[in-house]
This record gives sequence, C-alpha cells and structure tokens, in this order.
Amino acid sequence: MSLAARLLNVFAVPGEVFSEVKASPASTASWLVPALLSAFVGILSAIIIFSQPAVVQQIREQQTKAMDQQVQAGKLTQEQADQATKVIERFTGPTMLKIFGSGGAVVASFIHVIWWAFVLWLLAKWFLKVSVPFPKALEVAGLAMMINVLGAIVAMLLIVNLGRLGATPSLALAIPDFDATRKSHLFLGAANVFYFWLVGVMAVGLAKLSGAPFLRAAWLVLTYWVLQQSFFILVGMGQFAL
Repeated sequence: MSLAARLLNVFAVPGEVFSEVKASPASTASWLVPALLSAFVGILSAIIIFSQPAVVQQIREQQTKAMDQQVQAGKLTQEQADQATKVIERFTGPTMLKIFGSGGAVVASFIHVIWWAFVLWLLAKWFLKVSVPFPKALEVAGLAMMINVLGAIVAMLLIVNLGRLGATPSLALAIPDFDATRKSHLFLGAANVFYFWLVGVMAVGLAKLSGAPFLRAAWLVLTYWVLQQSFFILVGMGQFAL
C-alpha cells in the first residue's frame, strides 16, 4: 500500500492500513506527512477564520467578559481589568490572531502525533502487557490524524459560514451564543463527531499493534480520552479540549 493509499484508506478501512503498518518496516512518512498536512490546514484555518470580523469581535467580547468576572470575584480591581483589557486588545487584532493561530497550529500538530503515539505505547505496555515499538505507534497516531485534518476543514467551513466560534461539528453547534468561559459549553464543544471518530480509529490501531480485542482497546482509548478532555476543561484549559 502506497503512502497516498494509507492516507486515504485510513478513513474507510483503518484495520487494513494498521495491519500493514504492523507488518511493514517503519516509515517516517506515515506520521510526518499527516503532521505537515495538519499544520498546513491549521495555518489556512487561522488565516481564514481570523479574517472574519464577527469571529474577532466574539473573541474580544469573551475576553472582556472574563475580565468582568475577575473583577466581580474580587481577584482584580476595575483599574487592573481595564489595563489588562487594553493589553488583550493589542493581541486580539486579526493580524496577531493569525500569527498566534498559525504558530499554534504547527506546534500542536506535531505534539498531537507524538503525544498520542506515547499514549498508545503506554496503554499497550501497562494495560495490555504488550511491548509495541514506538515507531509503529507513531505511524498509527500519524495516520489517524487524517481524521483531525478532515475535521479541521469541516470546522473551518462551519465557522466561516455561520460566523460564530462554537460552530463546530459538535454538540456546541446547537448553542447560538457559545461561551468558552463556561464549562458546560466546553463539554458540549468537546463532544465532536470527529473526535469520537479519531478515538475509534486510534482504538483500531492499538488493537492491531497489540493483538488485543478491539473492544478492550476501544475501552482503554475512550477512557483515556474522556479523562483527558475532562481534565483540560475542569482546570481551566478548555481550549486544549476543543
């Protein structure tokens, strides 16, 4: 199976793709190309999304709301909040948002692949009692990332067409005034159809590499993912769960 075939077949027949990954020599391209594609789509999304005045305005309104909450809680004085708001406004202009968004997309793409490879390797070692070569876990994580690439494209189209940040292929799509400062909204945003798809594909990869039953692998991957998303949201790092 060629690299192009792997990248496409992971959407339809991930089991066949990962069976070949296990039986074939390690291939750096199998994880590097998806990571680069993810970075490219992330940069493109940042440029297009942050070119929408409505989206930029929503970001500023949410930042202002967060400052007001800090003042009401007594953690900041009004003067401190006003100064912080001025600083935030400098960094939430379209140009700065595009720069930070693009840079973040590149870094996040590679961290995502490496981290998921580590998680799969660890789950296999600790819970399935199977030693999985890390390069193989890296290939599985990289190829599975193609699901995220497609999800990012769909999210970008929804946000641009509907003109709101919460317009992703998740339960948050039903919320007209998505608020990233509310944990309930973040949990709905984390319930993204592409994230569940990704978890399923990762589980297939773990099952193929370890030789474990799919349901057992799926339970491990799903449990880890739920704990990870919940942790990010509950400790105030909800942006990493979306």
